[in-house]
Amino acid sequence: MLKLILNVFIFLFSVIFAQFSGQMLYQIYQGVNVEKYQGKNFILEGKIFYNKEISNSSWIVLTTVPTNSKGKVMKDPTYTPDAGIYYKKGEWSSYEMKGKIDKNAIGLVIGVSVAGKGSYYLDDFKLYVLDGKDKIEIPLKNSDFEEGSLMPWQSHAAEKGSTMSISTAKSFSGKQSLLIDNSDADVKPTFGDNKEVGKMIDINGVKLYYEIYGQGDPLLLIHGNNSSMASFDNQLEVLSKKYQLIGLDSRGQGNSTSDDTKLTYELMADDVNVFLDKLNLNNVNVLGWSDGGNIAVILGMEHPDKVKKMAVMGTVLYNNETSVDPEINKILHQQVNEMKARGVAENNMDYRLKMLLLTEPNINPDALKKIQAPTLVMAGERDVMPEKHTRLIADKIPNGKMLIFKGGDHEAPKNMPEKFNKAILEFFDK
Repeated sequence: MLKLILNVFIFLFSVIFAQFSGQMLYQIYQGVNVEKYQGKNFILEGKIFYNKEISNSSWIVLTTVPTNSKGKVMKDPTYTPDAGIYYKKGEWSSYEMKGKIDKNAIGLVIGVSVAGKGSYYLDDFKLYVLDGKDKIEIPLKNSDFEEGSLMPWQSHAAEKGSTMSISTAKSFSGKQSLLIDNSDADVKPTFGDNKEVGKMIDINGVKLYYEIYGQGDPLLLIHGNNSSMASFDNQLEVLSKKYQLIGLDSRGQGNSTSDDTKLTYELMADDVNVFLDKLNLNNVNVLGWSDGGNIAVILGMEHPDKVKKMAVMGTVLYNNETSVDPEINKILHQQVNEMKARGVAENNMDYRLKMLLLTEPNINPDALKKIQAPTLVMAGERDVMPEKHTRLIADKIPNGKMLIFKGGDHEAPKNMPEKFNKAILEFFDK
């Protein structure tokens, strides 16, 4: 029965993760029975060797998803969010993911997801459960790829040309490893990685990547921390029918480059201002999500002539116990400490972006009076900031309005796109 449940789940997992990011090309995974370890913490480890250097559009991450007794997906996939933290050029990279097994989970599907035209060797996957002081290894089948067959590993290929095979060319231990090769994959253009549409532009010492779709009044999209314009994938089709949609990757994220200049939201707001100048755009509509909302607010304060109307989702003015869920900061501090322990350099972009979340923004609420544009301030009912803080922002902006998505969280643009898109269109169309 468990085998049937896991097979059903594996199919559902492949469908969901193919939609999780437009960049995802290839997944490989297997199901594991974790019923006796419900509610306990786990650690998933894997060794990965990059044949090509990591990039913003080419990387690999560990992935897990729980399944219940009926073989249905219980939650969205979780994954190691910062592939660059583990990457070592020319060496085997030791990947690690920590999490908690859902208290109702019967199975846990573990594996990797790959983006871009990379090529990788995989070896020595291990799954541990922490039971008090004990660290229990949960057996995985053919986790060192020493068997001639790839069973019980299963795969889902999003594009033609992606291949996987047992290889003797390189191994972390033993004589064999798994080779995943996307070098010849027929990559279809996607939002945020469409080289037929995308362009680079020199802004403040870095090169910013942008894409433009549709006709009408310009509507600029500004994404969240350690993300890209692709996070607005569920908004592209709807919004580009009525607006000239401009997707922009912030410095050091997506396909944009970075330098060693200290990251601040003010710097990125100035990037946007110069970007609009170079495109000869004034008085544009702006949609910002999370960090993008912080950037949009500062843009509206410092350059009110650039913003016609503004909608922001999941925005904060500062980071303390009144504006951000303390658990979020606890996790961020833990991640930063783990990065330091692994010897991650402070100029690493993943490290810098986490520090940005912990130390900024630093906006005086009264400064919001400088915003002249009508502004829709949005958040999810279960967002990372309390409703009181969202209301503060809306109240301080002279022409501000608040909208809370009932049942929603910080990911409302992705998780409830119909409601989110309807709200955006109604606001900008007025």
